[in-house]
Amino acid sequence: PLAWKSYPLRAVYTEVDELAREAGQNMPEPSYFGVPLRRPSKLGRRREALLSPLQRWRQSYQPVLPKVLRGGFRIVEDHRKGCMTADPDLINRVFPSLCRTENLKALKIISVFEEQSVLEMLPALPVAGSSGYPDATSGTRAHAAVVQSLGDSPAVDESTPAGDAEMRRSSSPASAFKKAMRIGIAILGKPGPGVNNVIHGMMDYLNLPERHIPGTVVCVAMGIGGLRAGHTFELDEKTFSPHRNQGGCDLIGQSEPSDLRTLGEDLSLCARTAIEKNLDGLVIWGGRNVHAWTSRLAEYFVEHQVPTRVLAVPASTQSDLPLVEQTLGYDTVCKHYASIVGNLTTQAASAGKLWCFIRIPGRSMSHIAAEVALQTHPHVVLMVSELEQQNMNITEVTQLICNVIETRAREDKNYGMVLIPDQFLASVREMRRLFEEIDEILQAVPEAEHALASNDFGTILGLLPPLSRALFQGFPERTKAQILQVIDERGSQKGKETLDLSTVETEIIFQSFVEAELTRRVVLGTYKGPFQSISYSLPYHGRAAMPTNFDCDLGYTIGYAAGIFVDASRTGLLVDVCHLKEDVEDWEVGGTPLSSLLTLQDVPRSGEKIHPKIGPKGRLRYDIGVDEGRCMPEPSQRTLVSPGPAQFEGPCAGQKTQTLRLPQLQRVRQMERTERLVSELKAKASAGCPPEVLQAIKQLLQGGTDLLRQL
Repeated sequence: PLAWKSYPLRAVYTEVDELAREAGQNMPEPSYFGVPLRRPSKLGRRREALLSPLQRWRQSYQPVLPKVLRGGFRIVEDHRKGCMTADPDLINRVFPSLCRTENLKALKIISVFEEQSVLEMLPALPVAGSSGYPDATSGTRAHAAVVQSLGDSPAVDESTPAGDAEMRRSSSPASAFKKAMRIGIAILGKPGPGVNNVIHGMMDYLNLPERHIPGTVVCVAMGIGGLRAGHTFELDEKTFSPHRNQGGCDLIGQSEPSDLRTLGEDLSLCARTAIEKNLDGLVIWGGRNVHAWTSRLAEYFVEHQVPTRVLAVPASTQSDLPLVEQTLGYDTVCKHYASIVGNLTTQAASAGKLWCFIRIPGRSMSHIAAEVALQTHPHVVLMVSELEQQNMNITEVTQLICNVIETRAREDKNYGMVLIPDQFLASVREMRRLFEEIDEILQAVPEAEHALASNDFGTILGLLPPLSRALFQGFPERTKAQILQVIDERGSQKGKETLDLSTVETEIIFQSFVEAELTRRVVLGTYKGPFQSISYSLPYHGRAAMPTNFDCDLGYTIGYAAGIFVDASRTGLLVDVCHLKEDVEDWEVGGTPLSSLLTLQDVPRSGEKIHPKIGPKGRLRYDIGVDEGRCMPEPSQRTLVSPGPAQFEGPCAGQKTQTLRLPQLQRVRQMERTERLVSELKAKASAGCPPEVLQAIKQLLQGGTDLLRQL
């Protein structure tokens, strides 16, 4: 009657009791799951009524499975991936239990076409390239066609080798899926798009119609803290529905990778939770640092006969896991950042007199920066690979940016874009030396640490060497405080893989350096153009973004395959999906042993513990470095591109990332050049080439062959 009026106004017309009763009906208390950790947390529950129209529409999207998972299949060994550690004896020594049970072998799921499926009468799955929504394709339940009677496959134990293990249909469907499986999932790393799709794939696999008793997804709340303390809850369809195909990890919560250093050492607590909750499998979401720990957990479970299979999800917005084509979440994050950068480029070009300094997340290899650059064509993109190749210092980097600005100013183009990864400064040699010197001062001089609270930099400046003092004095006051705070809390980069500078406004530093250098050039008369600039930071914008169709399909496939591997009693595997540049139909699904991703270094003294770690994935120079200019015009001649927001339907919905396709294209070009050189060599060698020259060429070719053999 008067519901459209505000409550203060309604109080004039309505009795207090009636108003309180109506308010209680219209605004029920939101439900939540309490996690009584040292710092108690509450995981709120989303409500269908509060979803936006786009969120409701995305709920209806049915992710597509590769065809290898939709028919008869079996698991076989696959040796194509290789291993980051070349010494197999060292791997066997670090993971003796996994080695003994033959869980250090790469696996691949292949189709078995000669067998007839009892489910051929079911509707067909949505084909790759279709929208995936119920109104655009039939058979949203057709993913159930992956029915495999895994109940007839023997569990892998110490007496059952894993090699050429097969998972085939039972001749009697009634005997299949008799066990009610329970698979847990925990987010131990930073969140990213696609986590809810992994859960979706696990739920659909565990609830296939052919299972006599449906399985259960057990959510481990708040990451490693919940895994240690046993804080879990069983997921049902009503609770999961508002999260289907959505971003965010508020359904189960997460812990930071740094928490593993303090909370992840006592693996017995994790084993106790797995046993008490009766988990058949445990799926771990995370990146490089997390899965180095996951490999230890898998070894511990096998060693202590914990009947829980450990699987890993390759989830990293940086896409820096080795031996993995592209990690889950990278597609969404890159398209999201490219959309924002594209909007800023349009604004800069429209104003005609504005330079934008944009900072985006990026570790040492700057994979996100490379992809966003290929989509938006910024005039300057600071790549660590180029920095290391040319051995540039921070002054030379500043000169590089100013040279592009000056060149464009001569053509009356006083606008442009500079893209800066937020970890770029950690790779500059002067900055690394500065961080180490500041750390030494803070540790040796208590007065310097006390002065940080009042932003008094005088003590530190007085103790820095002249070159470092001049560099640090040139920073804006705000960034000085940010750098000191990071070093005070985390120490310097010495002895670490990298120093986390995500809270340091790197774009402000380069903006001030460029302004100072252009002012100097104006005084000298070498630069006469105007210069206006703004800075923009994109540190956390993409981690909770709504996943693209690509990441929805990839996450769903990973979750589904994780259920298959748990059902087949496989452990210590990273679920790996290959051929991602092809249609979803043609994706290949397998499992890579976590030990293959690790970089292990033998210790000379006996008794010392080997600490496994996963190094970042590198790219060949011609993937994104040297030949990147071949994909874009010269820096001063580039036209800014705005790719627009990620599309969920239509002709642009199926676009893949540029860096997913670029390596293959560049390798083809390199192979063509190599073949031409070999043909030219043969032609000249057959035309009476002196023997001593042939011998020299032979030695060079032999050296190249030996180098390739060592890779």
